[in-house]
Amino acid sequence: MNRLVHFLILLLCLPAIGSAAFNEAPGHYLSMLDSLIDKKDDFQKAKVARIAYFQNKAHNAATEHDKYIAYSQLFDEYSTFNADSALKYINLNIGIADKSGNPEWKATTRIEKSNLLAGTGLLKEAENEMLAINRNEMPADLLPSYYGQMIFLYSHLGNYAGGDKNEYYVKERAYKDSIMDVIPTTHKDYLWYKGWDILGTDKTDSSLIPSLLEKVEASQLNSRDDAKDFYMLAKLYEWQGDKENYKKYMALSAICDVKTANAEIASLEELAKIMFDNGKGNIDRAYDYINYSLNKALTFPNRVRAFGIARTQDAINLAYQQRARIQEKRIRLFLVLVAALALLSLFTVAVIIMQNRKLKKQRENLDSANKELNNHIQQLSDAQRQLADANSRLTELNSDLHKKNEELNEANYVKEEYIGYLFTICSNYIGKLEDFRKSIHVKAITRKYKEIEAATETHDSMKKELKEFYKSFDTVFLHIYPNFINDFNALLQPDKQIVPKEEELLNTELRIYALVRLGITDSVKIAEFLHCSPQTVYNNRFRVRNKAIIPREDFAETVRTLGKFMERPS
Repeated sequence: MNRLVHFLILLLCLPAIGSAAFNEAPGHYLSMLDSLIDKKDDFQKAKVARIAYFQNKAHNAATEHDKYIAYSQLFDEYSTFNADSALKYINLNIGIADKSGNPEWKATTRIEKSNLLAGTGLLKEAENEMLAINRNEMPADLLPSYYGQMIFLYSHLGNYAGGDKNEYYVKERAYKDSIMDVIPTTHKDYLWYKGWDILGTDKTDSSLIPSLLEKVEASQLNSRDDAKDFYMLAKLYEWQGDKENYKKYMALSAICDVKTANAEIASLEELAKIMFDNGKGNIDRAYDYINYSLNKALTFPNRVRAFGIARTQDAINLAYQQRARIQEKRIRLFLVLVAALALLSLFTVAVIIMQNRKLKKQRENLDSANKELNNHIQQLSDAQRQLADANSRLTELNSDLHKKNEELNEANYVKEEYIGYLFTICSNYIGKLEDFRKSIHVKAITRKYKEIEAATETHDSMKKELKEFYKSFDTVFLHIYPNFINDFNALLQPDKQIVPKEEELLNTELRIYALVRLGITDSVKIAEFLHCSPQTVYNNRFRVRNKAIIPREDFAETVRTLGKFMERPS
């Protein structure tokens, strides 16, 4: 049982091609065949394990019928593996058949024994077995097997007798005609015999190759029947002159034979001839294939096939040895060339040593010069680095100076604008105070004390003046920093930006931070300037900082950098 498990595992591990159409080039299947031949021992073990399984069945057979079935299975396994063992089991079955009187068993066992004997080259004995069959008792459905064996027998006899048209070939042709009259198209070997019926004749059948191709599409390359189908396809393609398909399907037939450990392996022998191609082909492959075939023929044994293989092997060995001699001559020539090259190399080495000594002295002088040059380069590099540092510092100083100049220009401009603005306001207020003094003086002379009291008590004029003051401040500031409002709002959250009313330029919040932009950051000073309480200024600054998108502690300093001031015209 363990052997059977081993056999099944091995079958699962075998390389598989699948059941798809075989569309690869011949080289693909030849490479696969080479790989399988390397694993021939594994296939041998699998075959032995399978035989052991059937031997166990035969040992446990209880009835003559069970023994007959078991011996038949063992004969099938041995018939292409070991002729002596196959003969043993077919003789046991002949004894069972004769004892039982079963006409089908009696005819079948004789046909199978004749096939085995013909395969081993015992052609006379094979013919005697066929003559011992009682045709009158043989069932009609065995006629294809009977005629098929007669074809096999007389083809071997004809080949042994020699010549193209001896009496055995005539009988073979007659039996080919006979089998085609009785074999049904559903018979598993119908296409096999149909092919042999056509080959070498002027007969044609356009459906034969397509039918065989359709049949092999389902092949798993693991049976003797698969090998026969591929072999017949190859022979038909050879007959048509299609060398590529001939080679491909013969390789596929050989793959089946190797995987099934078939010792009756005609495909590989023929493939060896294809590879040899009269000494023009792949001699290495031909050599491997013919040796494999000869080994199988000797172990089977098949004396006739071994004799035929030996003749092919002689031609291949001769070509192999001739090629080896040519290669040996080439090797000797290469050795002479290598020796000459070695002498040349020794001379070259001597010259190189002398040159190296000269170069060494020159290199020492050059190294000394390089060291001195490197010192100068290092000094120059230090000077360049110091110069670069000085240039970098000078660039930074220039940048700082430029920035300070810009700040100074801005400050000067702002001062000039606001000094002019201050003088204008002061002048306006002096004029207004003079007008107010004259008005009070006139009212005092005319003793209009109530009008004087009313004029000095009202705040409307003060509010109006303060509003005008804010408007003037806003106008001057936005003249200097026209983008201040947009830049300031960019620091705030999108939904909390500050927009002055339509009649305003700046509102209180923007005005406070306008003063911060001018450098006035003290809330008390801002409150005095805007005529409001310091707490009001503080609350507004706190509320605006809470709307900011930047850190609150950086807000005032960021505001001081806002807005590019409007430079004066040059």
